[in-house]
Amino acid sequence: MAKAKTAKPVAAPPLSTLSWWVVISLLAAAIAIYAGGITHPLIFDDFGSIGRNESISDLRDLGRVMSPPAGTPVAGRPFANFTLAVNYAIHGLDVRGYHAGNIALHLVCALLIYGLLRRTLARPEIPPPLATHRDAIAWSVALIWTVHPLNSEVVNYLTQRTEATMAACYLLALYASVRALDSRRPGRWQIAAIAVCAAGMASKETMVTAPLAIALYDRVFAYPSWVSAWRSRRRLYIGLASSWLILAVVVLINGQTMAAGFAAAPTSPWLYFVNQMPVLARYLRLAFWPHPLVLYYGWPLPLTLADVWPAALLVFSLAGIVIWTLIRRPRIGYLGAWMILTLAPASSVVPVGTEVAAERRMYLPLAGLIALIVLAVVWAVARARANRPAQPPARPPASPSRIGVGVTVAIAIALGAATIARTRDYASSIRMAELDVERWPTPQSHQVFGVELAAAGRHSEAIDHLRRAADAYPGARYFLGAELLTSGQLDAAIVELQRFVQAEPNLPVVPGARVMMARAFEARTRVPEAIEQLKLALTAAPARADAHGQLANLLAGTQQFAEAIPHYRAFLDASPRNAEAWTGLAIAQISSGNPAEAVASFKSAVDANPRSAQYRFNYARALLDQGNVADARAQLERALQLDPTFVPASEMLRRLPR
Repeated sequence: MAKAKTAKPVAAPPLSTLSWWVVISLLAAAIAIYAGGITHPLIFDDFGSIGRNESISDLRDLGRVMSPPAGTPVAGRPFANFTLAVNYAIHGLDVRGYHAGNIALHLVCALLIYGLLRRTLARPEIPPPLATHRDAIAWSVALIWTVHPLNSEVVNYLTQRTEATMAACYLLALYASVRALDSRRPGRWQIAAIAVCAAGMASKETMVTAPLAIALYDRVFAYPSWVSAWRSRRRLYIGLASSWLILAVVVLINGQTMAAGFAAAPTSPWLYFVNQMPVLARYLRLAFWPHPLVLYYGWPLPLTLADVWPAALLVFSLAGIVIWTLIRRPRIGYLGAWMILTLAPASSVVPVGTEVAAERRMYLPLAGLIALIVLAVVWAVARARANRPAQPPARPPASPSRIGVGVTVAIAIALGAATIARTRDYASSIRMAELDVERWPTPQSHQVFGVELAAAGRHSEAIDHLRRAADAYPGARYFLGAELLTSGQLDAAIVELQRFVQAEPNLPVVPGARVMMARAFEARTRVPEAIEQLKLALTAAPARADAHGQLANLLAGTQQFAEAIPHYRAFLDASPRNAEAWTGLAIAQISSGNPAEAVASFKSAVDANPRSAQYRFNYARALLDQGNVADARAQLERALQLDPTFVPASEMLRRLPR
């Protein structure tokens, strides 16, 4: 790698009036293109991250906030969960606040990109054409990045607060490190870099490469060798590296959160890597022509290297160019290295079992690509002007900066219009799911669309899409079975649920599938099979209250009263106000020879539903069996007050001795 000629701090130019105008313009652009989505509802994973995430409901309980629920997109990402808890503390579940938070983080990232580029272009040995126009270049890159449609998922999809938080920490850690190079008191900036790096590690796993990006920046732009960089900044590097311990802890506690979800693909590092070849080529195309955009790409496909060789050739060629450039032209190569470092954690050999691709993964890499293009254009124009023969102009030529600003604004308007259109897609989960099926049809996208159709009451369409999904995606059989059960196709529902359990026996939803099978078996009067499924469900999930309640009723219905009693009690522990269950328990107790216990259960049924004449009548009969005529009379009289036409109560009351 070529050596930088100096390791001395370099003072960056002070902020000018133009720089403040840049801040305002970026703010205006972010608001203009994303304000239309400020009221969009929660969709898909948002319910797990926000809607049903009880850990964000009390910011004062910091231990709970920093322990987000497993199996959700915020699992193992406590700092991102903390930002959601701040939102909840301010405005509850009002979606406008969460959208505003994502927009604010996006703006912070844009400003950090501007600041980083501006300071970097002020460093020694940056060629005059680039250094002279550093404000315009930094602003152009930041503005185009701000409005680019490829970033719209991170801003519009509230669940991607994890990506936005991580990106802000990544950029801020680098920015603080760069400021430390120029500061007379670098310690404060270095501490800030370490702190935000630690926060980023607690936001998303992609942060893992941030210490490497910072160290490489130092080597390329500030120090003549790795040794001199280490001698000058070893405390910073040790502090940054120590933040990896935070990532290691959250991953060990929560598992590989990048692979969390309903079901994960049976993939391998090599298969995932092969799939990344066409994915990376697609990301590159979308950076230049961002259409069509897809929210969910589904599982890795069973590809071989022979299937993807054109894309692989492109990817490896570009990687080779980056390595060569990093050695021969390190200041240019850094931008390519930046793209590799920020893409590699999720787009290399570490499998993300639920998603082979995600456009949000280009959030940080896109900044490097846009910067590379803008710098190349400015350099090429400057060289062309320098090589043009000198001729007296008929009129003064336009300022290069003004031309650049005009071109940037034109590009930003075109990209912004596309982003506004994409933002509208997030207004409806069913519309987004439909677009994914149209643009990137996979078994998983058909499953997601089928679930949304079912929720909208479009059952026949839902079954059609779920059948398409189930042919290649066993997880879809769970939803297909549920939808068939809802539509009354009991035998077909049983078949699909059985196939689901056989294919995915270890998924957390298997007990739920067995409960649904039991309902179908019961409706088909195949009671022994229903009882068997419920017992299997409770073996896997002993606390499942609905299974206890259904099993108790089935056991009581087959005269197995003693066995039914503990299941009634387990159900009532979770639903103590269920009068019907208390009545079932009382009947089981009587049938098992415990009439005295039944009295208390009948009373609990009355307490649960005091306005029911039937429950008071049942209680009165139990009291009479115990010889308690006075209390029985009082219950019967109250039953008749509630329902004067309730004949059994009036007949029993008439027969009571005076």
